[in-house]
This record gives sequence, structure tokens and C-alpha cells, in this order.
Amino acid sequence: MRTFVKFLLVLPAVFAAPTVDPMTIPGSYIFKVRKGSALGPLVEAVFGILNILPTHVYSFGDFQGFSLDGVPSTIGFLASLAGIESIEPNTKVYASKLVTQKSAPWGLGRISHWANGFTDYVYDDTAGVDTYAYVIDTGIRTTHQDFEGRAIWGSNHVDQDNTDGTGHGTHVAGTIGSKTYGVAKSTTLIAVKVLDSTGAGSTANVLKGVEWVVNDATSKNRTGKAVVNLSLGGTPSTALNKAITAAVEQNLFVAVAAGNSATNAKYVSPASVPAACTVGATDRNDKLASFSNYGASVDVQAPGVGILGPGIVNDTATDTLSGTSMAAPHVAGLAAYLLALPGNTVPPWALCDYIKQVGTKGVVKLAPYLTTTDLAYNGNGA
Repeated sequence: MRTFVKFLLVLPAVFAAPTVDPMTIPGSYIFKVRKGSALGPLVEAVFGILNILPTHVYSFGDFQGFSLDGVPSTIGFLASLAGIESIEPNTKVYASKLVTQKSAPWGLGRISHWANGFTDYVYDDTAGVDTYAYVIDTGIRTTHQDFEGRAIWGSNHVDQDNTDGTGHGTHVAGTIGSKTYGVAKSTTLIAVKVLDSTGAGSTANVLKGVEWVVNDATSKNRTGKAVVNLSLGGTPSTALNKAITAAVEQNLFVAVAAGNSATNAKYVSPASVPAACTVGATDRNDKLASFSNYGASVDVQAPGVGILGPGIVNDTATDTLSGTSMAAPHVAGLAAYLLALPGNTVPPWALCDYIKQVGTKGVVKLAPYLTTTDLAYNGNGA
């Protein structure tokens, strides 16, 4: 595992940062005693107030202090005790470990290296653990072996058939988080079906899917650790664009496909949503795909040509697909991956800006005017 680089932003009032730091151990605090102060009397004084014995007392060189578990959150007043230098929450720490997947799909190799041409996927072994990826699409073949039981059905706004009739949603989910083909290999994948067996749907059904995702994530306390992928699009829709914005305002990361019409993404919904992370597609040579939409609405580029992933013929099937539909889940998976990194301080609503900040700069060729030439990168240092 690796320590996430801190990213400081001024939070707009409409966005709420998570109130619970997943790195903090609840009720556990470390008290630092001032140099020259008597340690024993301070321990006794705190015990007299809290009726809690220290889990450990530290005394070596000039360092003195003690730790307590089971402490109420309202302990700030103890900092006023003479001799207490500081009180800080006890936090989790981890060993740093990068994992290398040999002969990985080319897209995974590309987003984990600054330079092109690598086939190994290098990633932190947290791999999106304890995160949730909502896939608003055609459904997911949840029984596919590469999902390892981490893919589940969430809601179906099309029919009563909880299957993926086209394979599109299954492939997208695979790029987000399957064992072999996924960016965030430990995330939980949730199917939200809004497209039918021909891959078609309606704006009204997509709105239902977005509504269900927001309600599910908020009711289950998943905001702050959830990402949403929409590898779909259509004509401009004010309602859909505002719905996506509202989802981001609930502290969800939303990745959307730029579209496959070789036109300006500002004419497509939800690709034109400023609050969403709009993703264009590149090929193995870092060229913008001929079909990829472009323009200032595109936030970042990601692999989207000849992408290998899970298929639907059986539970071990594979399929190779192309499109911005394949690029967006690279970024949705990257978001889940980043959210799980130890020490992450970037909330989901701000994660697209962070992804743009750390992306591999200026490598995408044949990008039209005002179109980003930056490629998504997982920040592992390779």
C-alpha cells in the first residue's frame, strides 16, 4: 500500500466532506506530555476525569505520553490540562506494497505507467477495498468468475429480467473492478439496469437509475466511498444533466463516457455535465480514437480501443470492445482505487480534478483544439 498525496481544496458550501475519516480508529487517542512535565500525575488526572486506564504509557528520551481507547469524542477540554502538549486521534497505518499484474490488458498497463508500451499493471494492493461502484448500464452477469462474487444486482428499471442481454454492462463492470481486467480489483460492483437487451433506453429510466443510486448510497452510508459509471449518452437533456450534478453534490464520483460520434461533447448528455468526469478514448498508440467525442467538456482521456474484458456467453467468457464506454470505466475504477488508498484526503466530488492534476500530461495525439491531451494515471510512480 502507499500513502495518498494530500490534496487541499476549498470546499464549496454546496458540497459536504465526509464527517468520518476512515483512517481514524474510533475512540482511540494519543496524548503527548510536555517535556519536563511529570507523566504519572497526568495519567492519574486523566483517569480521574474519564475513568479510563491507558492502553500504553510511553517514556523514552525526551518523549512522554500515553494512549487511551474507549474515549468519548468530547475530550478537547483535556488539552487545557497543564502538561498536556497535544491530543490526536489514533490512526491506522499500513505496510506499503505495490502489486504487479503481469501481461495485463493494455489499458491497465497504460494507466499505471507514464510511458507507453508496458504490459504490466502496477497498483497498490488496497485495490479499491471497501468502495462501491454503481454501474448504470445494461446489467451485469454477476455470476462471471472474474467478479469473484463481488458483483451484485442493485435495481432494474427496464424489465423483470436481471440479466445483461448485450454484455455492455458486464464489460464495463469488468474494467472497473474484475479480478483480471479491472482497475479496482476489490471494489463491490452494483448493477443498475437502465438499458435493454439492444443497449437502448430512455432518459426517464436513466433518471430513475441515478435516483436509486443516490438514495441507496446515502441510506447505506456509502457516500464518500462510492463511484458511479454511465457509459451511455444521448441528446442534450437539462433534467439529466441536473440530476448528475445533484448526484455529485451528494459526494459521489460520477464518470461518464464522452460519446462516440466524433463531435463536441458539449452537445451530449450527460457528457456535457461540468460536475461529472467526462472521459474520451485513446488507442494503444496514445492517439485519440477516431470515434471519440472531444472539446472542453472532456476532462481526461483513457484507453478505449480494443479493450479486453468479461463476456456473457458463459461465466468465463471474454469480449473485446471499443468506445468511450470502455474508457469511462477505467476512470471510474481509478476513482474507486484512489478512494481506498490509505491517507486519501480527496472527497469523491473533487476527485476528477485530482485525476486531471496527476494525469500523464500532453501525451494524447490528434486531439482537436481545446481537447485535453492528458491521460489517466494511477499515480504509483512507475
